Amino acid sequence: MAWLVILLLLGLILLGMPIGFALMITAGISMLVADINLITLPIQMYSGTTSIVLLAIPLFIFMGELMGATTISQRLIDLASALVGWIRGGLSHINVVTSMFMAEMSGSAVADAAVMSKIFVPQMEAKGYPRNFAASITAVSATLGIIIPPSIPLVLYGVTTNTSIRDLFIAGIVPGLLLGAAFMVTSLLFARRENHPRDARFEVPRLTKALWRAAVPLMIPVIVVGGLIIGAYTPTEAAGIGVFCALAFGLAMSRDLTFKRLAGILYTTARQTSVVMLIVAGSAVLGQFLANEQVPQQIAQGLRTVTDNPILLMLLINVFLLALGMFLHASAAIIVVVPLLLPLAEELGIDPVHFGVIVCLNLGIGQQTPPVASVLLTVCSTTGLKIEQVMVYAKWYLLTMFIVLMIVTFVPATAIWFK
Repeated sequence: MAWLVILLLLGLILLGMPIGFALMITAGISMLVADINLITLPIQMYSGTTSIVLLAIPLFIFMGELMGATTISQRLIDLASALVGWIRGGLSHINVVTSMFMAEMSGSAVADAAVMSKIFVPQMEAKGYPRNFAASITAVSATLGIIIPPSIPLVLYGVTTNTSIRDLFIAGIVPGLLLGAAFMVTSLLFARRENHPRDARFEVPRLTKALWRAAVPLMIPVIVVGGLIIGAYTPTEAAGIGVFCALAFGLAMSRDLTFKRLAGILYTTARQTSVVMLIVAGSAVLGQFLANEQVPQQIAQGLRTVTDNPILLMLLINVFLLALGMFLHASAAIIVVVPLLLPLAEELGIDPVHFGVIVCLNLGIGQQTPPVASVLLTVCSTTGLKIEQVMVYAKWYLLTMFIVLMIVTFVPATAIWFK
């Protein structure tokens, strides 16, 4: 029964049905077959979306949209340029460092990719970088948005597993920095092979000026994430404070925001939020059904029939998550699959916080790999490139991501160093 449910869900998604509706239809058909009264379906959908913590998701989306609509992104690019533009292949490093800065504000890889691809790909192409190289580094660096806090997938993981979102945010810092550093090393190797140019010389006055202009934007994530880490407020309150700071900056300080532009941002936020919440609602019903059918226990037993070796089991879990990320939206994968795998991970001695970072890294790789490849397709649609053109370079960055995944998986201190 369990595998039939999963096959039905994947079949509907492959047919092109929106994931939220695919989850709901799969749940409804499964309940009918199991002779469960469908009157509970809307109740479970409603209760699955009423957690106060979930309110952080539209607020973080709103904050990220506000950041993208103001001069904040350009100020952060200028700072990144002053910091790392002097290295061979300067613009590719600036791309990565800017994505690290932006990750502290949006929490969404797709949103970061949409903004950064419009800015960096034309700039890099004008400076002599291959267009597909520029697109590949822009796509993969956007993945930092779901690892470095605040991260919407980590919020969903925390809500789904009842794990501290504060601890998850702290746990994402070191892996995010590792991933950013790995991207820069890979870019440096390409820069030396293809003779990519430096962006500018390192100059202290230029760095000082860039730091001054970016001081307020940099303070926003410090206030949001820092206050959350020290326990000053909840994730939802942190997101609300971030929105207030971004609004104040855009309306009063930089004056980039107009009420007409703000209306467009609110519309975009509502659309993105509705997609996520439909997935949450559908996953709540299907997840409850799978739990009642004892699917987590079946999966655990199935994996244990393959091997009892903890290292091999973790490798199998990673392979399963990597494959899943190729077909499912990160939000759906977390809400449906994590409750199935977490009990097994805990049996292996994996801390739930550590496992949350492992899940997000796997799904981050999934965002770059067809057929779904949500981040990669976003960059391709913006740049007009085909997936196979971008994959010429992206495959090497994916290998880099896999290496970081293995390090984080088997060196728990990279994620739970604070415990």
